Amino acid sequence: MDATTGVALQVAATRNDLALNAIKQNAESDKQIADLLQSAAASVPSSPVRGTNVNVKA
Repeated sequence: MDATTGVALQVAATRNDLALNAIKQNAESDKQIADLLQSAAASVPSSPVRGTNVNVKA
């Protein structure tokens, strides 16, 4: 393997690592948002009429 090939392989590996880290961070952020929304929805008091007899006409 010549030096150019070695450098190209190293650059490709570095780009791959950066892409995987970005995907991991996005997934962690998405999970935090989902957890926050789930806890917020769980804290809303229940209502016997919620979701019934909704007038959607404008």
